[in-house]
Amino acid sequence: MRHRVKKIKFRFGKDHNKMLMRKLVWNFLEHGKITTTLPKARALKSYLDRLVYKAREKNEANKNVLLSHIVKKEWVEFMFEKVGPFFKDRIGGYVRIVKLLPRESDGAAMARVEWVENPVATKKEEKKGKSKKKEEKKEEKIEAKEKSKVEVESKNKNAKTD
Repeated sequence: MRHRVKKIKFRFGKDHNKMLMRKLVWNFLEHGKITTTLPKARALKSYLDRLVYKAREKNEANKNVLLSHIVKKEWVEFMFEKVGPFFKDRIGGYVRIVKLLPRESDGAAMARVEWVENPVATKKEEKKGKSKKKEEKKEEKIEAKEKSKVEVESKNKNAKTD
């Protein structure tokens, strides 16, 4: 009997389906959103919801479950450190599916999977944050140069008056 068993199957075979879901999860965690076909998006949503639920509480059993599904230790730590605590008070529905226009080449229904509330900045956003820091440092250097110029000019004026 299949009572309360919600699993969307693909025609590729058990091993391929497992790797497909694993790669979709990796890409989703890396970018914070992913665009794929609607059936894959639906499967990914339920898969991610189960993983985030496990990541809310850090213990050895949950760590083993995440390692068996995600495999990469860096992503498991990411789930425990950033995603789990962020969704600690939320009961479910960690990701949403946004339907998009059909794909032009074959007309497949497309969808984007994204966080309901973005728990962390993606790598691109972190780089933007770094560039802002660089800009602030440049501004500080410019201000320091201007201050030194003002000091030199004031010293010159004082020297002329003496």
